[in-house]
Amino acid sequence: MNITVEDVAPCKKRLKIEVPANRVQQAYEQVATNFQKEARIPGFRPGHAPRTVVVKKFQKDIESETQRTLVPEAYREAISEKKLRVVSSPEIEDLKYQPGLSLSFSTVVELVPEFKLPQYKGLLLKKQLTEVKDEEVEKTLQSLAEQRAHFDDAPERPLAMDDYAVISYTGKLDGQPLTDLLPRQAANLAHNPQFWLWMRQEGFLPKFAGQCVGMTKGGTRTIEVEFPADFPQEVLAGKKAAYDVELKEIKIKVAPPIDEAFAQETAKMNLADLKVRVRENLEQDKKAQADRAARSEIVQKLISAVEFELPPSTVDEETHATVYDIVAENQARGVPADVLEGKKDEIFSNAARSARDLVKFKFIAAQIAENEKIEVTNEQIAQHLAYLAQREGVTIEKMVDRVRKNNAFDAIRQQILRQAVLDFLLKEAKFE
Repeated sequence: MNITVEDVAPCKKRLKIEVPANRVQQAYEQVATNFQKEARIPGFRPGHAPRTVVVKKFQKDIESETQRTLVPEAYREAISEKKLRVVSSPEIEDLKYQPGLSLSFSTVVELVPEFKLPQYKGLLLKKQLTEVKDEEVEKTLQSLAEQRAHFDDAPERPLAMDDYAVISYTGKLDGQPLTDLLPRQAANLAHNPQFWLWMRQEGFLPKFAGQCVGMTKGGTRTIEVEFPADFPQEVLAGKKAAYDVELKEIKIKVAPPIDEAFAQETAKMNLADLKVRVRENLEQDKKAQADRAARSEIVQKLISAVEFELPPSTVDEETHATVYDIVAENQARGVPADVLEGKKDEIFSNAARSARDLVKFKFIAAQIAENEKIEVTNEQIAQHLAYLAQREGVTIEKMVDRVRKNNAFDAIRQQILRQAVLDFLLKEAKFE
């Protein structure tokens, strides 16, 4: 087989492959034999029609099948013979076929980039503090108490910051009710007959709470809200709306005291043990945060230490996957589709930058794994699948079936491999 390799770009090569006539003829004969075994032709028993009759009737089909058989075989052999590490699917070009004579084609492939690994052992990382201070324990206990708080009526007095105001409001823009201007999903911006407003500077609408200070129970007031130019609802963006507000009630939040009764009710233990438990949980959280920070720092140091070209198709694939994740996450948070559409260029730009970094690290990690003989075992894959199944609330069988249908086994293996490489680099690292 004749194979030539031409450089197209740093990560691209063009393969020109010619399959010799004898091999083409051999493949053709084998396909014709297979057709003869299965052929159903009137006047002959299935599989017993003369070869000449079968070839005459199915000649085009036999030639097409011959090409479908030979092309991928020849491509795989060429890749193996030239020791090319391909990362893209082949696109066949200039296919030429002459029955019994020759078959030739070319294809452009993207390859694993060639680069020299930077120094990756003994990386100097910033040491993250994991010590838990007493005031952090107290703050967490206070947060737990806040979760068990109840609301009491405030004494007869004007509304103040940090109160909870139970209000009714109706908005207008240039005298027209906002209920006529806003879509149903944004109706809460137009009117609410029973809204609990936490009186703080940041929250709900710009400077809304501050203008309510001083109201008394049963009182009314007209409040003006100036919406920012980038407000998600375009009809309000950069404009001023007036809100007629009625104060129905003033509530204050009352948290229980942090004492033995609170500890028993919260965790069925005494207060001293609860404080120990809280401290342990905070320490675990800080250690997990420190671990994530160290891994992120390793990745940034490595991708900044070496420059090389990346296969465009790999970056594109990762970019689209990142965009999908960003959009899905924002949709889950309730961001309207028109807002996402308006920010699509920004989303794509951020996704492309993130994708390039991730793809770059994938190649670096793969090379380190090869150097250090780090491998992924079937047991590790099984454990990861069990974790995914538990997280998704499905059986391990269903998770395996889902992964198989999505052809995601290799992606999972690569993910586990990268984490194993980071484990190795973290052990080798030094902390300042």
